[in-house]
Amino acid sequence: MLAPLTSALGIGVALLARGNWLGEDTVERVIRVGLIASLLAALAATMGALGLLGAPVRGEIDYGSWLVVGRYEIPLVLVADPLSIAFSVLAAALTALVGRFSRTYLHKEPGFARFFVLLGLFAGGTQLVAYAGALDLFFAGWELIGISSALFIGFFHEREMPARSAVRAFATYRLCDVGLLLGTVSVHEWLGSTRFSALEGVATLSPLAVTALGGMFLLSAMGKSAQLPFSGWLPRAMEGPTPSSALFYGAVSVHAGLYLLLRVEPVIAATPVAAALGGFVGIATAIYATMVARTHPDAKGALAHATLAQIGLILAEISMGLTTLALVHLVCHAMLRAWQFLRAPNMIHDAHTFGHHAVHRAPDGIGSVTLRDRLFAVALHRLRLDERLDAAVDPVLALSRGLSTMERRVRGVLSVRQDA
Repeated sequence: MLAPLTSALGIGVALLARGNWLGEDTVERVIRVGLIASLLAALAATMGALGLLGAPVRGEIDYGSWLVVGRYEIPLVLVADPLSIAFSVLAAALTALVGRFSRTYLHKEPGFARFFVLLGLFAGGTQLVAYAGALDLFFAGWELIGISSALFIGFFHEREMPARSAVRAFATYRLCDVGLLLGTVSVHEWLGSTRFSALEGVATLSPLAVTALGGMFLLSAMGKSAQLPFSGWLPRAMEGPTPSSALFYGAVSVHAGLYLLLRVEPVIAATPVAAALGGFVGIATAIYATMVARTHPDAKGALAHATLAQIGLILAEISMGLTTLALVHLVCHAMLRAWQFLRAPNMIHDAHTFGHHAVHRAPDGIGSVTLRDRLFAVALHRLRLDERLDAAVDPVLALSRGLSTMERRVRGVLSVRQDA
């Protein structure tokens, strides 16, 4: 986790020192060294856990305390187990692959250096999420993934839509990350430690406390993995460059919410309410996303919703306690989607070159509209989910604007009186 972070920070400092300019070769090579070092370290951790480098290194690896404030401690603890190693190797390998692909794809792009700096920050964040042995460390990596995701969506910031889409995604993250933040504080207060190993003690809590804890973690996972009703930001995220779409919304970032639920599986298993809600949300999202993917007019948008459908199924598997199946499904699905997203531009080019265009049948007449036609129209407009969410949020926004205006007026009056 330190290798890509160090390379990204090194490039950032160099950019500041040299007036925001570095050669593409220099930027790419430094970041690539960090990504490859991260991948090699992940493979070494795998061999270490298997005992191929001597005595097996598994379980918690404690480095003491990161921060102690009163009786609150943030433990600096990592965990090496099949779950963390699988996610770490997957993320490191796909990030290195996308980094190499981006070297050619973003050649002569004005934001070339910015892209690779963000890629290094993201790689460090994913490795921290993978190996974090406590919720506090996990939250730090989670936030690195979130901020780099929003900045990738708004990569082409000279246009309005990417900037608006980035704000929409970041606002969704902020809303749902409240669940992870409150869950972390609650685990500390109720169990005395934020270590993931402490979650085995949830059986000592009241059913209401366990249900609340499971709901908090589920909310955070739903936001990061774009489950209903928070799916609206995902098609907007396609405004970013194709390599970031492949890495974030096909392969790694969008699966981070599922990884969180696999980490807190003892909590989900102990609360039937959260498990049932997760299963319902997953199945509903899978049905919704499948309908939209079959009617979406944009290649990346269709792939994004196809990804969302599989993520919904994985969420349902986790909720049913099929964690091994869910992990295998997650890894295989991430690799497949990364390839499909990276291949998408060539597929579009081939379709235009060789004339492989789909033919859609229009209704025969006004009176011949069938149920299939109605479902097609509903899916084409994505059930108008975004419009309904906007309508629900508008009163809150209007209230916040009114309070802000009132506050400015009050401050103005008080300022006048003080001057007088």
